[in-house]
Amino acid sequence: KTIVEDSLTLAGYQVRMDQVERVVEVPPDLPKVRANQNQLQEVLLNLILNACQAMGERGGRLALRVTASNGGFVQLQVADTGPGIPAGKLMKVFDPFYTTKAAGTGLGLFVTQRIIQQHGGTIEVESAEGQGARFTLRLPLWTEPEQSPITT
Repeated sequence: KTIVEDSLTLAGYQVRMDQVERVVEVPPDLPKVRANQNQLQEVLLNLILNACQAMGERGGRLALRVTASNGGFVQLQVADTGPGIPAGKLMKVFDPFYTTKAAGTGLGLFVTQRIIQQHGGTIEVESAEGQGARFTLRLPLWTEPEQSPITT
């Protein structure tokens, strides 16, 4: 929850979020994931900034939802009501140096995907042109390492 809130605050310094309705759903009793807090914040900040930039001056709705799954992972969704991603470009968004922005480097989503994969997770994107985009991240739950019994 702290990472989500901190990422929203940081994004607010970088993009105008005046016209963005924020919906944040993070249950208080989430299980832990094993992850680097700074790297997860980088991932979230990138997804939030991309969503806000896609929605542009007219604003829209930014939804961040976190849930725990019975499948052994925590799922985070970042969804916006921007213009969406055309079907022909959807499969390229994680490619290095691919961008649709005039001033973009094309590395944000590539780096985001790498960080999530390094944490043993996955990231997927769903979008329909004119209906926004939704990125879904899944990170494995943190488990205590088993300790071998000590024998003497």
